[in-house]
Amino acid sequence: MISSIWHPSGIRSPNRRALIYFICGNPGLVGYYADFLGALHGMLDAAAAGPRTAYDIYGRNLLGFSDAEHEPFAAPGRAGGPQPWDLNGQIDAMYSDVAARSRGRDPAAAAAADCPPPPGPADNMQQAPRIPYDFVILAGHSIGSYIALEVFHRHAQTPSGGSSHLRLRHGFLLFPTIVSIGASPSGRRVQALRDVPGLAAVAPHIARLALAPWTEGALRWLIERFMGFSAHAAAVTAEWLKSRDGIRQALHLGLSELDGVREETWGEELWEVSKEDDAKGRDGAATSETTPKFFLFYGKRDHWVADHARDEFIERRRQHGKRGGATSIAVDEGGGLPHAFCTTEHNSWIVAKRVCGWVDEIERGMKV
Repeated sequence: MISSIWHPSGIRSPNRRALIYFICGNPGLVGYYADFLGALHGMLDAAAAGPRTAYDIYGRNLLGFSDAEHEPFAAPGRAGGPQPWDLNGQIDAMYSDVAARSRGRDPAAAAAADCPPPPGPADNMQQAPRIPYDFVILAGHSIGSYIALEVFHRHAQTPSGGSSHLRLRHGFLLFPTIVSIGASPSGRRVQALRDVPGLAAVAPHIARLALAPWTEGALRWLIERFMGFSAHAAAVTAEWLKSRDGIRQALHLGLSELDGVREETWGEELWEVSKEDDAKGRDGAATSETTPKFFLFYGKRDHWVADHARDEFIERRRQHGKRGGATSIAVDEGGGLPHAFCTTEHNSWIVAKRVCGWVDEIERGMKV
C-alpha cells in the first residue's frame, strides 16, 4: 500500500514554484488518486508554454488507513492504547504536514529528475536548507475539501510558529462535503445505522467476519467486475478491506464527519483574497482581485451532498460575490460524474482536465 504520491514538475527554470497539496476523501488512501494526480501532472507540464509557474504535486494517506504507518488500534474505549483518528485529528495532521512540506525541496536534489518530495514534520532533513515554495494550493476531495478549508481557516486565525511561513493562496474543492453531511442521502442512512444501539462498536468486527472467506485477489475481481472500478482502484479497495485497521478507521472518521460537518461556520473573510495574496510576495507576483481564491466542483446528483444544502451554499457565495468575494463554483450539469470519480481512469482524466483549467485561470490572473 503506497503512503504518498509525488510528482515534481518537469518545467526547467520556472518563474515560480508552487506546491499542489492533495488531501484524500474517506477512505483516506492516496492510491485511489494515482490516475487523477498522474493525469494532472502530465497536463500541467504539457501546458507550460513560456514563463509560468512550476507545480509540484504531493498527496498522502490520511492517518490510520495504512497499517504500516501506525501501531495496531486498541480495543474501543481501552485507556492508553492507540485509537482511530477523528476529523479534528486528521485536520491537525494535514496542517502540520503541509506546513512542513511547504518549506520546499532539498537544493542538492531539486534538479534531479527523481528528486524526493519535500520533507514532512518527522523527517530528519526538516532543518536543512530548503528551496521554499512561492505559494501552496490545497486540493481536496469529499471530506478532504472540508479538511482543506479548515486548514485555511486555522492558518488565517492563529498560524502557529511552525507554519508562519506557509502561504496558502488557492483551494481546489472536488465533490466537497463541507456542510450538513448528515442531511445527504448517504448521511441519513449512516445516521440511521448509528442509532442502532451498539452497532457502531461491533460494525468493524462484522465487516471482518463477512470478508474473511474472500482472498484479496477474489475481492479485486469482484470489485472490478461488479462495481466497475479500474483494476488499480479495485486493488486499492481490496487491500484496504483486508487490512488490519482500515475499515475501523474509515467508520470512525465517517461518524466524526457526521458530528463535525454541520451548518457552515466560517466567516466571509475565509472566501476573500487576502491583502497578503493581493500584494507581491517572494515570488514577485500577486493574485488578481478577479481570480477566485477557491474553485469548487459539485456532482449533479451526489449521494454524499444534500441538494438543498449545496444550493443554499452556492447562493451564499453568489451573494458574497456581489460584495467583492471571488469563488468559482461549477456543477456537473451532465450528471455523469460520480462522487467517487477516482475509481475509473476516464473520470479521473475528466476531473484532472477541469483542475488544469483552474490552474490556467490562476496563471492568467498573476500580476507581476
